[in-house]
Amino acid sequence: LISSVESFTSSSPKSSLISSSNRIESSSSRQHISTRLSSFENDHVEDVGISRRSLLRNAPFLPLGLMLATTNVPSPANAATSSNNTGGMEKVTKMTPEEAEIKLKEGYKTIVYLLDNYEQVCEGGGDNVRRYLGTIVTNPPSPLVGISKTLKALEDRADDFIEYNEMSEEVIKTINQADGSAYMSIFVTTSTSYTPPKKYFNDALIEVKRCKKALEEIASMVGVSLS
Repeated sequence: LISSVESFTSSSPKSSLISSSNRIESSSSRQHISTRLSSFENDHVEDVGISRRSLLRNAPFLPLGLMLATTNVPSPANAATSSNNTGGMEKVTKMTPEEAEIKLKEGYKTIVYLLDNYEQVCEGGGDNVRRYLGTIVTNPPSPLVGISKTLKALEDRADDFIEYNEMSEEVIKTINQADGSAYMSIFVTTSTSYTPPKKYFNDALIEVKRCKKALEEIASMVGVSLS
């Protein structure tokens, strides 16, 4: 008798209704979750868009940033010059315009010294040239280390932001190209098609001269006296 009652209960319309109700609630829950996920994804995409627009406006000298994005290690020319280690993450300290002005003057003096003593510096090899360019970090470091941060801190002083940004890119490009040539001078002696190191030193010299001119243009735009 008990077995018959249990059998009747499991097959009763009421049981079917309960089962159907559970399925409806489950379906409704899935639909609600799906709606919430969709809403989250839309919000997330919107946030990403905002972040990208912010990056395009605030990232220092984007073309160089795109070029450096192929590596995980930033070049010294773009590295932050001061940071605090907080919980395993680096907190970048913003450079003030006054600090940047001092760095710009020191960086210019370094370029002038490199040009005035170029042959002597080259005798120390390609890496010696790169130390002055700030692409090899020494102790104390060259004032040109983190030059992009220096230029970024002064951009608000320029009347023409686009022209200033283009000239800033020129500074960084000439440093990187001079660095590449100085680097090549180290290895050409072991190449099967021997090229004299002097050829690459001369190429680097051309870029250093261009860098000096670009720094002078930058200083003029932001009202900094280099003398």
